Amino acid sequence: MSQKQRQKLGSAIASTILSFAAVSVAGVDQAQAAVLTYNFEVEEGAGSGFFKLSNSSLTGIGSEQITVGEGRFNTFATASASKNYYDLAGAIALFFQGDFRGLQTGGGDTEIREIDLPDVPGGPFYVKYDSRAFWSMATNGVSSPDRWTSYFSGYRETLISNREGHLAIDGRRIINDAKVSYTLVDTAAEPVPEPITAAGTALALAGLSWLKHKKKMAV
Repeated sequence: MSQKQRQKLGSAIASTILSFAAVSVAGVDQAQAAVLTYNFEVEEGAGSGFFKLSNSSLTGIGSEQITVGEGRFNTFATASASKNYYDLAGAIALFFQGDFRGLQTGGGDTEIREIDLPDVPGGPFYVKYDSRAFWSMATNGVSSPDRWTSYFSGYRETLISNREGHLAIDGRRIINDAKVSYTLVDTAAEPVPEPITAAGTALALAGLSWLKHKKKMAV
């Protein structure tokens, strides 16, 4: 084998080793990934819920944001009679130096219902429900370990009137800056490739490099 051929073979072997190292490092990073599940409670009876997120993209350096993959918030701040919770998928989880600080999210809905009650005395009697609700959850002082605060603000209003438009009930509730408490309840490891997967990938890369080497020698 000539000097030039030995150099080409050495380059192919070196490329394979680097490929195997990259696959191994990727396997280590994925092995550290986990799905975190948090429960949370809002003061003043404003609501409670849970959410899940993957920490696979978390570096532990400075301020970071991770999108919630799954979650539910049961709260008073709903307007629809058939709705008693909000989907938290897509909410933003805030981290600082790898530590969870709180959620950044919000929502709202509206509903108008009209009901005709023919059997009541003096009926038929018409009732109109006009409801609206809005809420937000935020976290301040994310970079201050002793000062960060996560809080909730919510508003719900239901106006009930008769056929003549006379207001019968004005149901309203407002909560400002109620504290939100979070509890980590589960840490489940994400699926990781088996070691044989990394080895098989490296062998495939080695075979590809060798075939390229033989093809060049045959030319």
